[in-house]
Amino acid sequence: MIDFVSISEALFGVLTPYTLFFIALGVLIGIVAGILPGINGAIGISLIIPFTFTMDVTPAILMMLGLWGGQNFGGGVTSTLVHAPGAASGAATLFDGYPMAQKGQAGKALGIICVASAIGWFLSTIMLAVTAIPLAAFALKFSAPEYFAVGIFGLSMVASMATKNVFKGIISTLVGLAIVTVGTDPFSGTPRFAFGRYELIGGINFLVVMIGVFAIAEVLVQAQKPNVQSKFQAFSRELPSWSEIKALMPVILRSTGIGMLVGTAPGAGGSIAAFIAYNEAKRFSKTPEKFGTGHKEGVAAPEAANNATEGGAMVPLLALGIPGSGAAAVILASMIMFGIKPGPQIFTEQPVMVYSIFFGLAIASIMLLVMGLLLTPYLALVMRIPKPFLITGVAGIAFMAAMAITGLMFDVRLVLFFGVLGYVMRRLDFPAAPLILAMVLGFMIETSLRRALILSNGEWSIFFTRPISAIILGAAILSVLYPIVRDVRNSLREKVA
Repeated sequence: MIDFVSISEALFGVLTPYTLFFIALGVLIGIVAGILPGINGAIGISLIIPFTFTMDVTPAILMMLGLWGGQNFGGGVTSTLVHAPGAASGAATLFDGYPMAQKGQAGKALGIICVASAIGWFLSTIMLAVTAIPLAAFALKFSAPEYFAVGIFGLSMVASMATKNVFKGIISTLVGLAIVTVGTDPFSGTPRFAFGRYELIGGINFLVVMIGVFAIAEVLVQAQKPNVQSKFQAFSRELPSWSEIKALMPVILRSTGIGMLVGTAPGAGGSIAAFIAYNEAKRFSKTPEKFGTGHKEGVAAPEAANNATEGGAMVPLLALGIPGSGAAAVILASMIMFGIKPGPQIFTEQPVMVYSIFFGLAIASIMLLVMGLLLTPYLALVMRIPKPFLITGVAGIAFMAAMAITGLMFDVRLVLFFGVLGYVMRRLDFPAAPLILAMVLGFMIETSLRRALILSNGEWSIFFTRPISAIILGAAILSVLYPIVRDVRNSLREKVA
């Protein structure tokens, strides 16, 4: 039954000037974060969280969601202008965006990126509103065994999809689960792995780890690279015509659907959706030979897909409490920090917040369209910021954010420790996303496991005798085995060839 009271309360709350201002601010910060090299959605959201502590919960969450969508567009800007994606989700845009800029059509390319991003984001929000509530109603049938299975499924998807080497993904996941065990036992209340430090009694904060493995690690990586100033690409101000946008609508709609589906799979992310959408656009195109030469369809497809993943990723996050990407994991941690508990109960316990997210995302997509088109002639100026100033500023904000979380210098040292850990992981090609998502899901997995065993008097068969739990665990096993079998099969084919 539709709750019109909650819907109207959410709509009026989102349409206040205060909330609209912070949605627009989030989109703007996201655009700039996407343009700046290495500052992806997860890093950007992590850095602004300390500034939201004194804000109301709704504008704070919506500002973070606006940043997430804006950075996808920003990543396409640098892909087009300087042949270097500011965000990973903009990598597929390189193939045709940069050639368009070299032809003197950078204004049109950025306009297409903006329109495709806004449409993909808006339509994925509609999909979120349509599917999240029915999925949550189904999830209300869940008990401890099912929640344990859902957590394992989320981890298995991330570990298998976040890296080409599934074993490295699994190791990263296990490290994240180990970090969760630090603190106080949730059942007995006794300290564990605190090593005599009172600062660790309450566990290690999500944000401390995220700021370290994302922001500080990126600072260390960028500091190692030569200080070469990016080339500023001049471009025309001419935007695409309505007829050109209209001709691209079939590609945009198809790519939006791809982004929605990929976004619902934990660990997939915008970059995977963008490459899939690009390949499908080329496959369906009547002129596939034009792809890679500055073709408009090759620009629209990946940008519609990577923005559509945001609405897709919010489906499992809201309905099941499972983040679909690193940025979604930061959003989930932020919601928990504000007292919001994503999962089936959120639709009955906090319906106003749910509808506020729906309206906020839709409004943010419209703001992205307007701001993106207005800012197109000026966006490349951000690329002129010297790298020493950039990485120094990011490091300063990161340490300030760590200090603001608890006010303890110990957390600043923890951020530096996890920054070094994240740097080592980057050097050894270990993905950071599984570690963060394991921290987010770890508490649910542990508590659900122990509750299920209490219900069954220690019988592990409870996870396989309940149909829903058994099906989800089976899917988790298959998601881990598939990439292993695929890699073995490919290696055997290479040997035969």
